[in-house]
Amino acid sequence: MLRRRAGAIVRDLNCTSSPRSYSQNLPQYHPKVRAIPFAFSKEAAIRHVGVAASAGCLFRDFIGSLGAKYIGGNFQPIQPIRIQPVYFPAWFLDAEVESYLTDDDDERQRIVTAYFNDCYLPGATFDLLGRLALRNDQVEPALAVPFSRSLTHQHGSDVICMPYTISPLDVISSTRSSSFTHATPDEDARFEPRFIKTNIEAAYPVLIPLYLVQFPMVQRFESTFVIEAYSGPGRFFIQVSDPPELPEEHRFDLEKYIGYDYLFLGDTPSPHAKTRILAPKYDKNASADVASWFDGLFSEPGGAEKLVHPKGAAGVNVHMDDPRVREWTAEEVNSVREWMNQGQAIVQLKDVIKNLTSIEDQMQSGSVKVTQWPPSSDPKQGLESVTAGLEAFIKAELDKLQKLEKSRANTAPEWWRQREEKQTLNRK
Repeated sequence: MLRRRAGAIVRDLNCTSSPRSYSQNLPQYHPKVRAIPFAFSKEAAIRHVGVAASAGCLFRDFIGSLGAKYIGGNFQPIQPIRIQPVYFPAWFLDAEVESYLTDDDDERQRIVTAYFNDCYLPGATFDLLGRLALRNDQVEPALAVPFSRSLTHQHGSDVICMPYTISPLDVISSTRSSSFTHATPDEDARFEPRFIKTNIEAAYPVLIPLYLVQFPMVQRFESTFVIEAYSGPGRFFIQVSDPPELPEEHRFDLEKYIGYDYLFLGDTPSPHAKTRILAPKYDKNASADVASWFDGLFSEPGGAEKLVHPKGAAGVNVHMDDPRVREWTAEEVNSVREWMNQGQAIVQLKDVIKNLTSIEDQMQSGSVKVTQWPPSSDPKQGLESVTAGLEAFIKAELDKLQKLEKSRANTAPEWWRQREEKQTLNRK
């Protein structure tokens, strides 16, 4: 049944703290906060979701909704009970961290490097809004502008602005306390959150434009549509309060549209994390499973609530002064990602050199047989020639590694370099 497959449908958004409670006082956003302007009006939002809303309202005003979406003219779509443009606070995150991957097969611990690129973290808790990654791959820094009071009125409507109550700077400390089972990338290997070392972390505060729209369903039921408004009308999500149990023959086959406790249309939900784990043997599985683990920190009900700052918006605003919080601009983002890309190249090159050195050792010890073609008249001399060639190649790779490490040391973002120097002095 739909209810069992999707999980229990959560309560109506209005039953939790309402965004209307934020309308009286505009949050004092930090100057680092940027916002993406609304790309379309609330009338366009209603036309976009009208067909889906009509279907959920026993096809009331269906022809008008269909015509308004695909034809235009004088067609009138189904009208909502209410519609409200909202700026929802979010964080985008780039980070490079190190930890241990414990291999149960040979009882060894390997230092692995994890790269979190373009991750999404909620900046506040608001039921479904705090669990969805409300952006897609087309959202780029060029879309955002510094927040100003003029953005509180767009397309003829007043925009409600929600304050930041979650700081990403608390996430790493929270992650360190996670259990092994929550970070297991493989049956025979465990990622150790307790020993995470951060090589770089940059968090960008961005306000996401949304429309929250509510339509009447049958009898006492209501649906809430969450429409992403940063580009042309596209993806939206639907929550229904206490949906009725319908006979099987009256249900649609919605399996492919069901999230944890909501429906999604226009595109699938975005992941919270894009990760890459550089670890011998476990690269593919570890990357996918650590990303899934990270996603689970936020996407499950109650996950974001655990990260709320104890001092609320005031506490998060203080965190905004931290140098790791950066403005979401192309210049800031590119400098961090280029440095992280150099780090990936170094880790991969070290792995190549390690494997080549191991082969060289095995050749010299005679534990591996080298087959030459065409066969050499003097096998010993031929082996020496192959070994010399391998040594030369390893030396060239070591020279390349040295240059890469020097380049990375010299191109670290200045704010990160200063922070690391300050941290070093404080530890002395």
